[in-house]
Amino acid sequence: MSNPVTEYSLFQGDCVKALLGQKPGTVQLAIADPPYNIGAKYDAHHDKLTYAQYMTWAGQWMQAAVHALVKDGSFWVFVPDEWVSEIDLMGRNTHGLFKRRHVIWSFTFGQAAQKNFSRSHCHLLYFTKSKTKYTFNDKAVRVPSARQLVYNDSRAQNGGKQPDATWMLLRDQLEPYMTPDKDTWLESRICGTFKERKKHSPNQIPVPIMERIVLACSKPGDTVLDLFCGTGSSGVAALTHNRHFIGYDISKTCIQQTKRRLNEVLHDRE
Repeated sequence: MSNPVTEYSLFQGDCVKALLGQKPGTVQLAIADPPYNIGAKYDAHHDKLTYAQYMTWAGQWMQAAVHALVKDGSFWVFVPDEWVSEIDLMGRNTHGLFKRRHVIWSFTFGQAAQKNFSRSHCHLLYFTKSKTKYTFNDKAVRVPSARQLVYNDSRAQNGGKQPDATWMLLRDQLEPYMTPDKDTWLESRICGTFKERKKHSPNQIPVPIMERIVLACSKPGDTVLDLFCGTGSSGVAALTHNRHFIGYDISKTCIQQTKRRLNEVLHDRE
């Protein structure tokens, strides 16, 4: 077994300028969970741009990610309802990416709304740079199939099955069926009252979500890039599973806190 990866790099600053100024094709997996332009409180970003400003900026960071990816690299983008159509089309039509899947992260503890349905999901757009050559480790994310668990069917594959799609409505309906094989992923938000919540950023992606992306779309020893590392969940997933990590954020606090979190991961592995 190879030695565990202990390397990571964090940079405070504009990921667009930094990445476009570097040599192309250096990372195998890029992840972007950008500010959603819905008025969230960031310490170093004004989250209320005009539509034109936000779309221009989105095009810039998508271009930076594509520039950084190797020819068979993968790119995952977290997007809210407001912008998912535009970002989807931009990825495919403007930047020449190939859409592999549109995943729904359905979270519990949704954000309550007074005059609308509560926000309770996020869109995850999974792109690859090549149409036919990319990393997808199906065995890393396989789960037992219904044939195995329910029917004890002899035709079931011993290794389980790859993800498929499903739609459910109520939580008591979801839990028995919302297993990791689905492309609607059920995972709680990290709410402000949760013990694991990092207070310095308004958005914290659960590590299990990042782990699924890292395990499926990269190999041990690969480099994972996060254009907006925030609380560092992607870095935790990368280092935990023996990948190198590069993270950018314009917030000094986010970089400092992510460094502390990643050092804790490395210390726990010793």
